[in-house]
Formats: sequence, structure tokens, C-alpha cells
Amino acid sequence: MRFIEAAKNGKGSVLLYAGGISLLVLLYVLGSLPLFLDWQMRFPGTEVSLDNASMILQFGKLRLFFWMLFPFVLLFFGLVAYLVFVHRRKPISIFTSSTNFRWGRFLWFGLVLCSVLLLVTFVPFLINYSPNEQLVWNFQPQKFFPLLALSILLIPIQAAAEELIFRVYALQGLYARTGKIWLSMVLSAVLFAAVHGQNPEVDHLGSAIIGYYLMAGFFLALISVQDDGLELALAYHSINNIFSAVIISSTWQVFHTDALWLDTSAPGSAWSHLLVGGLFFTGLYFILAKKYHWKPLNELR
Repeated sequence: MRFIEAAKNGKGSVLLYAGGISLLVLLYVLGSLPLFLDWQMRFPGTEVSLDNASMILQFGKLRLFFWMLFPFVLLFFGLVAYLVFVHRRKPISIFTSSTNFRWGRFLWFGLVLCSVLLLVTFVPFLINYSPNEQLVWNFQPQKFFPLLALSILLIPIQAAAEELIFRVYALQGLYARTGKIWLSMVLSAVLFAAVHGQNPEVDHLGSAIIGYYLMAGFFLALISVQDDGLELALAYHSINNIFSAVIISSTWQVFHTDALWLDTSAPGSAWSHLLVGGLFFTGLYFILAKKYHWKPLNELR
């Protein structure tokens, strides 16, 4: 059975999906409470602010980073348990249509993505670099190595939680109801973009950047459908987020970390990000389609 049809292997009533969505909301709220309480202990009577660099520095970047990722640990394990024990899904079918998780795909695409991200990120700086004005070397061993360990441990869980929510629960659930692949992919991408519309990047780049999240959501849905599994989407999501947390960070992104480099340049135009994103996702899809001999898009049913 194809990955997108996997929801048919278990129970899938509307009531069960409503219960699953309610569980996700509850787990996210519960997972967010520790950050709120910890912040109140440090700054009584203030709201959690991801734009106040001074408060973040006093609170502790690594501490904030951990609490931001913590809700996704609850979401991941909670949703897996709900899918297995309530929807009656086989554990492996949640992640792939194969009999085993395809680690080769995950690792290969992760290496490819690392290489591409390094090129896309650093080549523009090498061409137009002004020392100490755009890209600042920020290696601090006592801060970097705990960040690296935490990122490797928790970011794949955070990425997996989002993939299960949008590429399994939403995408497969929508397909089970509509029977239409393209509609299901588009709607799951819209949900992905809507949730990420609260990210700090939107405030700095404008609402047009939501189009980038829409493209990302559709790309991840498409490669999951074409490859009959989450391995490639998990690799993209994990490596992309680890790169943003560990390799290069900025003051206007969702993660505020002591990465190897700090990007101090202005965020630029949302439209330039959309153009680069469109080329980026198209190029990655072409590479994957050629390597894995995917069917043409007009044959996708």
C-alpha cells in the first residue's frame, strides 16, 4: 500500500481525528508551560519575547532553545502513541511504506542538503563580504558543544513531530477523506504555512514570506508522496533546522543560538527569499526525482 493511503490500514473516523487534534493542542500547551513558568521566575510579569536580545541573553540562549523544543518531544511521542493505540496503525507504517525505515535515503539526502546549504548560504557572503559587518565568527566552545549536542538530540524529534502532524496526520487524513492527492498536498501545505505564520521571520520579512512556508510544506508533502515515506522529508527538516541552529544564526530567525556564525546583515526582501526558495526546492526535487526514478508529476494520482 502507498504511503499516502496508509491511514486506511487503521481506524479513521472523524471523531478519532478530532480527538487527535485535541490531543495535539493539549500537548503543545502543556509543553509550552515550562518555558512560560521559567520565564516568569526570571522576569516576573513579562511576556516571553523572542525579539528582545537583552532579555534572551539574560535568560540564556541554550535554556530558551531547550524549552522551545520541549513541546515537540511531547507532540512526537504523544502522536505516535495515539496513532498506534487509538488509530490502530502499525508503528513502521507511520513513517514509511517500506518494511523498514530507509536510513540510506535519510543519510544520503542529509549529506546532499548539507552541501547545498553551505553553498547557498556562504557563497553570497564570499562575493559581497564586508569583514565584521555581515558574518561574524562566533565559536565559543563552552556554548557551542552543548548546543550541538542538544540540537542533534532534540531537533530530529522536533522535525519528526512536525512531519507526523502535517505529512502523516493531515496529508494522509485528507487523502482518506477526499481521495485526491494534489488537493491533499495543497491543503496540508496550507496548514503547515498557517502554523508557521507566527514565526518571527514574518514580522521581519512581511507576510509574503508565508509563501516560502507554503512552498516548503508542498515540497515536503510531494517528496513524501513520491518516495512513499517520510525519510527524505525528515532528512530535509532535520538538517535544515540543525543548520539554522548550529552553523549560522541571526537575530530575526526563530532560533536564537550561539551558532558558529552570526548573520548580522538585514533580513532582506521576502520576495528574494521566495525566488531563492523556489529555485532551491525545484533543484532538490529534480535531483531526487532523477536518483529515485520517480514517476512524472502528470501521472501522480
